[in-house]
Amino acid sequence: MNADRFIACGMYTPNRDTRNAWQAVFDRFISLIDTGSGLRRELVFDGNEAMLRDRDLLIGHTCGYPLMTQLQDALTPFCVPCFDVPGASGKYYSSQFVVPADSAIESLQQCRGKIVAINGRDSNSGMNVLRHALAKLGARPHYFAETRITGGHHASIETVATNQAQLAAIDCVSYQLIADQDPDLIAAVRVIGQSEPTCGLPLVMPTAGYSRQLKETWVAALNQGLAGVPSTARKTLHLDRFESVELNDYRSIVELEKFAHKAGYAELN
Repeated sequence: MNADRFIACGMYTPNRDTRNAWQAVFDRFISLIDTGSGLRRELVFDGNEAMLRDRDLLIGHTCGYPLMTQLQDALTPFCVPCFDVPGASGKYYSSQFVVPADSAIESLQQCRGKIVAINGRDSNSGMNVLRHALAKLGARPHYFAETRITGGHHASIETVATNQAQLAAIDCVSYQLIADQDPDLIAAVRVIGQSEPTCGLPLVMPTAGYSRQLKETWVAALNQGLAGVPSTARKTLHLDRFESVELNDYRSIVELEKFAHKAGYAELN
C-alpha cells in the first residue's frame, strides 16, 4: 500500500458523532492491516461515483442499487455492516414508509395523487424498494401528483414533516440515526409500513485488487477493530458486526427493479 490509498466512508455519517465513530472503527482496522506503508488514516466522508472510481480507493461504502446498475465494472462488495435497529436483521435492511404525523394516511394506496419525496433516483432504500411496493399494488405511471428529489434521507423526512410531501421511504438505519440526532423531527412523521428487505449497504473494494483471502482478512480485521473501540462508538452507530457478502447477495435489488418494469411501473412518479 502507499500513502495515497484511502478509505471512503460515504454512508451513515449524518453528523460529527457518527463520523468520529466510523473513524474509530477504521483506525483500529488500519492498525491491523497496514504494515507501515503509510495508508492514509483519515477517512474521506464521501460516496460519490468519482470517489468510488478513484484509482487510489482502498475501500468504499455505497448503496446496493448503484453498485448493481453502475459500478459492477469497477467494484466488488466484500462485506456489509450489520446494524441493531428496527427494520434490520443481520445483513438485511428495509425502508420505513413515512407520512406526516398528523395526516390521515394509513396505507400506500391512500398516497395516490399525493406528493412523494425521494432522496435520489439511484437509491435502493429511497426509490427502488418504494417503486417495488407500489408496483405490487398495481400502481401505474403518474401515481403521484409530483415527485420531489431531496438529495438525502434527512431532507426527505423534513419534506414530509412539513407536509411539502406526503410520503417518503427512509432507510431504517438512517431513520434511527436521524431519530438519535433529532427526535423532534422524527416525531413529526409516522411510519405506515416497511419495504421488502434487501442486502444492506456494502463495503466495496476495487475489483482489480479483489481476492477471497484479502476479503477474509479484511472482514476479520473489521470485526476485531469494532470489538476494540469504546462501546459508545458502537452504540452511536448501532453497529453489531460486519458480515461477508458476495455480488449475488445484491441480485434481489435488480429483481425488484425488474418486477416494477414488468408490472408497468418503470419509474417512480
